[in-house]
Amino acid sequence: MLWSVETLGFLLAVTQGLFIQCLARVNSSTAPCRGCHRNSLGKITAKTRQMEKEAKELFRSYLTHQGLLPPDLRQLCNEPVQWFPTENIRDQPKSVMLQELYRTLEHMKDALENIGKQQQVLSTPGAALLGKLQSTWWSVRGLLSNTGCALCLKGVSPNSRGIPERPVATNAFQQKIDGCKVLWNYSKFLEKLVRGSGENAPQGLRDQRKRRKGTKRKEASSHS
Repeated sequence: MLWSVETLGFLLAVTQGLFIQCLARVNSSTAPCRGCHRNSLGKITAKTRQMEKEAKELFRSYLTHQGLLPPDLRQLCNEPVQWFPTENIRDQPKSVMLQELYRTLEHMKDALENIGKQQQVLSTPGAALLGKLQSTWWSVRGLLSNTGCALCLKGVSPNSRGIPERPVATNAFQQKIDGCKVLWNYSKFLEKLVRGSGENAPQGLRDQRKRRKGTKRKEASSHS
């Protein structure tokens, strides 16, 4: 059968269109998780342990720089912030835990930006606290990326809720206290995560830790 030039041109255009659509579907299915490490959960656990220590150091630095070390002032920091989970999210199903972690980190990143802006005015230029706040912001951003990857690999969408409206601080002292509350809750939030990650570690990892502890005890007894 002979095809006219017009018919051949039409068939070629249809074939190209189908090929492009097929290619677009393949790319759209793989693009969201592109660049994600398969062991994103492991990265989250390791990163959380590191950040938990840094959070405690940041909180102590904040108290020192803001003159909040006296017990009566320090106690003002120990109040809940509404967007931090009240329970340990490690107790929830994995997908829900990751969604809650993602949501909390989004709020924390925004809060750190606000605290950083306030401290540009309240702190002296070049203060160590400013560097610690910036470093923490980058750490939160990195953990947020790892959490997004872990959700993507599970085929779950991030639980990204709107950031609650922040009350306007009327004076510098209230700004200091508001920032202190956020950093205290952040430290406690990571502390719960780290404690939960140890309890929920894979059996092989728990056995490995026990062997290490046993080896250290034997070495200590041999030296005594």
